[in-house]
Amino acid sequence: MKNPFRRLKSYYQSGSTDNAFRLDGAVPLSRAIPFGIQHVLSMFVANVAPVLICMSLVQADAAVTTNAIQSAVFMAAVATTIQLFPIGPIGGRLPIVCGTSFTFLGVVAMVGSSYGLGTMFLSIVIGGLIIGILGLFASKWRRFIKPIVSAVVVLGLGLSLLKVGINDFLSLSTPGIVDNGVYQFGIAWPYLLVAFITLLTGILWQVFVKGVWKNVSILVGLAVGYIVALCFTGYNHMVDFSALTFTSVTDFINVPRPFFTLFPVQWSDFKIGAILVVLLIYVVSTTEGIGSISSLTSSGLGREPTDREISGGTAASGFASAFAGFFGAMPLSPYAQNVGIVNQTKVVNRFVIFMSAIVLFLASLFPPISRFLQTIPQAVLGGTMLMLFSSIVLIGMQMIAGIGFTKKNVLIASLSVGLGYGLTLVPSFTAGTYEVDFVNYLMLVLQNPVANMFIISLLLSYIIPDSFNNEDKPKEA
Repeated sequence: MKNPFRRLKSYYQSGSTDNAFRLDGAVPLSRAIPFGIQHVLSMFVANVAPVLICMSLVQADAAVTTNAIQSAVFMAAVATTIQLFPIGPIGGRLPIVCGTSFTFLGVVAMVGSSYGLGTMFLSIVIGGLIIGILGLFASKWRRFIKPIVSAVVVLGLGLSLLKVGINDFLSLSTPGIVDNGVYQFGIAWPYLLVAFITLLTGILWQVFVKGVWKNVSILVGLAVGYIVALCFTGYNHMVDFSALTFTSVTDFINVPRPFFTLFPVQWSDFKIGAILVVLLIYVVSTTEGIGSISSLTSSGLGREPTDREISGGTAASGFASAFAGFFGAMPLSPYAQNVGIVNQTKVVNRFVIFMSAIVLFLASLFPPISRFLQTIPQAVLGGTMLMLFSSIVLIGMQMIAGIGFTKKNVLIASLSVGLGYGLTLVPSFTAGTYEVDFVNYLMLVLQNPVANMFIISLLLSYIIPDSFNNEDKPKEA
């Protein structure tokens, strides 16, 4: 029997670079690996950040937090692989990269703080299983979510990510950058310079480099930005190597563990109310995922997704999220920034994206890889993410244009942005704490622009009659 790894190497070496722009076909490893790595670099910190924030809010101990981070990376690899190469009906067979969803952060953290980690992870598992099963029948209920709703959700996702991108670009989380609400340019200028150089490098590379190599502009921008950041030795927070310390064997190689091996779990941790609230966010995230899949096929393949791709992709996200909860991580969803990369590069080959899944697998099993990727400065990430997140907004606009700027669609989109997104610009509106848990959960939902815009657009798509489009047309004599 021939060595399978040698056969795989031969397969890729005999491939064509042109296949990078097709779903299937061999691509030379010299092209496939850098194309895949830039997908990992664009999503890695965003994949880990919600886990770190959530574990901090629920005051999880070091063992639970470490396992959650490792599981988040491992499950991103698993979910991405299933999306690329389906298991039966589970998986979209599309170049989808999955990662930990920020959409769940507020509600999941409140469940964990109020009822404990057992309830939190059980709610994630059960909610994921329910959505996974419903996803298998997405072709039956998808028609109830009208195209304008999916388009608005993608637009909302892009608008919500813009804040993340600009926060990274300005390095707002770096100590000393903001003092008493005022941005300190005297301290921040090196970070701004690094972010600008990273952004400019990516733009210049994409504009002036010819051929297929122009599609690694994100990777080149990240590399140049990282090197420039290393030059600012006096700014010890620019590139922080403190995570690269190793004291035991498990710091070099480790495997994720089920959450119930880390702390005791009892039947009393099963709470219907918590499950229902988390399930509501799963519904929002599912619509967000459908929007991401639609924008991916629209921008990368020039067509609408099939029912099979929608149902398979939705089911994969649900079951993978349940699996993530089992291993003590948070739910996953298709990543919009990776959709942005596809939109920018048009590289849609599944085997190319599989290179990113392999890197994620290695990073989850060998912590030094994961820890090194976490040293990428916030300014460098901001320099690359700003353009990608902006492209998601434009994809949402293109989707609205594609279905038509009718009076009804314009009204739905306008109210969804004005009210749904507008509410999130005034955090004090939902900052109150109430005696009824459900009201607190509702306030957390209202803090999420994607959830707001989904609910508003869905309701208006049914409340506003289609005849509204014809009201100003002259009547025939």
